[in-house]
Amino acid sequence: MSTSKIFSARAIRSLERIGDILCPENGDFPAYSKTGCVEHVDLMVSYAPESDLKDLNMLLTVLSFMPTFILTWLINKMSNSHNSNGALSTTFRQLDFGLKGIVLGTYYSGKVGKNYKGKKPTEVINFEINRIVE
Repeated sequence: MSTSKIFSARAIRSLERIGDILCPENGDFPAYSKTGCVEHVDLMVSYAPESDLKDLNMLLTVLSFMPTFILTWLINKMSNSHNSNGALSTTFRQLDFGLKGIVLGTYYSGKVGKNYKGKKPTEVINFEINRIVE
């Protein structure tokens, strides 16, 4: 389990559960939690306002108490919120954008946990950045 200076241990576990729903083990792709990429979440959110981080920490902590089937339903509801105009649609779209951004950003960052030994998701898709220096 990674340590975060921003998020509680319960919030980090919740983020890993959400990550496993969005990025499950599939073929050569490792499950989100297996990569240990959540260890780099502090770097990803380092420029976010402190009040937003406190709110996100509280949200992730609340989500940690949900059974997996309810959490999965909620994530699917958020993912499909662009198809509706209900009272919660805007909130669901913002949550979808924010949570997916953090999960996919850390998953495809090329950074993994110190104990992870498998292929990185970026290696599975053969992604590399070629930098040209003049």
